Amino acid sequence: MIETFSIRNVALIDELELELAPGLNIFTGETGAGKSVILKSIGLVLGERSTADIVREGTDFAKVEASVAPDEAHPMWHTDFAFSDVLDASDVTILSRQISANGRSRCHINGRVVNLKQLQELGTLLVDIHGQHEHQSLFRTETHLRLLDDFGANSEARQQIGKVYTQLRVLQQEAASLADTLAASEREKELLEFEIKELTAANLEEGEDEALADEARLLKNAEALRESATLVYQQLDGDGAGGFGSPVERLKGAVKELTKLSELDDSLSELRDRVESSLYELEDVALQVRHYAETVESNAMRLDEVTDRLALISKLKRRYGNTISEILAYHAEAEQKMETLQLGSEKQESLQAEIQETVEAAQHLCTALSAKRIHVAKHLSERIEKELRTLGMDKAEFQASVQHIPDEGGPFRIDDKPYAFRSDGMDDVEFLIAPNVGSEARPIARIASGGEISRIMLALKTVLVQVDEIPTLLFDEIDSGIGGKVADVVGKKLKELSAFSQVICITHLPQIARFADKHFRVEKKVVDARTLITAKPLTAEEQINEIARMHGGKETEIGLAHARELLSEK
Repeated sequence: MIETFSIRNVALIDELELELAPGLNIFTGETGAGKSVILKSIGLVLGERSTADIVREGTDFAKVEASVAPDEAHPMWHTDFAFSDVLDASDVTILSRQISANGRSRCHINGRVVNLKQLQELGTLLVDIHGQHEHQSLFRTETHLRLLDDFGANSEARQQIGKVYTQLRVLQQEAASLADTLAASEREKELLEFEIKELTAANLEEGEDEALADEARLLKNAEALRESATLVYQQLDGDGAGGFGSPVERLKGAVKELTKLSELDDSLSELRDRVESSLYELEDVALQVRHYAETVESNAMRLDEVTDRLALISKLKRRYGNTISEILAYHAEAEQKMETLQLGSEKQESLQAEIQETVEAAQHLCTALSAKRIHVAKHLSERIEKELRTLGMDKAEFQASVQHIPDEGGPFRIDDKPYAFRSDGMDDVEFLIAPNVGSEARPIARIASGGEISRIMLALKTVLVQVDEIPTLLFDEIDSGIGGKVADVVGKKLKELSAFSQVICITHLPQIARFADKHFRVEKKVVDARTLITAKPLTAEEQINEIARMHGGKETEIGLAHARELLSEK
């Protein structure tokens, strides 16, 4: 609901701030007092179109701001809006719009800049304006289907259809992707065959290139390795130069002499053990080096094999990847593509069969929901017509039209005609009205009379009040062409409706105004040689005076007494 509403520099309004009640808010005043300006201001902050002439003369801009407080169940908290980042979990959401004298408009939600479309999108969920105005859900046929389904408790059936719709879309996308794959040229198939054959024959292994590179290095340097190893052995344990023997022989001699010395001086035992340990280590190194020298051999044939293998791997890297891992991954992907091409036809047939089964299941569900919608539409139409008769539209005929959606490319076939399938079924729903006897039922949006539109919406809201989620309703011209008993009925229905939704109503009839939870009087006043529009909430005594004025034009004793009587009967 709208908690507070402020207007600045709009038309003849200087500054005006109003606090609205959660129930029935009534605005009254003389003809031309400016009630329509207040209504226009509400439309502005909800995203209705505007022009620069709305800005009060002599000022730079006009600004309208509204604080709204929808409950936790309201759709604005549970729908993926383009402006969801500007909403927060606070109790109040602030909508504002500023229009400059040059016609430029700036919109904000909770202080964050949004575009006009975003403001409109949120506004349509918060307030319904009914009268000669654009911002009303009754004009948006996309809401008619939802209202009908909510009235008929069809949400479970719609959810089931939505799941099947999603399932069908996934299958269709998979089939389309497969068809694209199968449309690959024979050249691509031949290329895949060549690549798979080449990679399979290569039979690469992870890390093979590194191992081969090490082996090639050894093979290329076999002679040098053998010569160097032989030389090392000779230097360690070969014939010594100068008649002194090899290092091993000299160490053996040293151990022998140290053994003799340690027998005479035990303190040399440790030195003998250390030299003896070095001797064993050196002998082992000498033996391993000799063995290495004996095993190293030149193998030109193996070197050629390794070189050729490395050249093959290098060529494959240039074609399929920088590493063997990438080449193996490419090989697996190529085989998968080939398998898809080879088995694609079978898979395509399987997919088409599954799609057909899903379409048949969907058509069964949609047909059942359509039948229920038609039944619910008849019941809703009867209820609406009954309400319209109580509102003074005795001859009006209301019709909730349910029609399958023709679609040349649609998946459904009924009597050999193609129909569409959407996430909410196969139907379009539109509310039609024939206000007078003999007139053709037409879309509600094409009805010219604002009073008729308001009363039709009042009838709809009365019937659908338990399922409609828009928290604030604004009625303008609802009293056009009515009076007496019908006006009293309209007032009572507005009062009943205000128990479920906040209602804002502009009226000229005391029979309606008397039901107000909060009554505002709109006036034009001359202040400092300027004409200004003002509005103020009325006290109980002021409301009596206003009802008397509305009834007779003057606040006479008889008029005041009648006003008190009206107010006491509400």
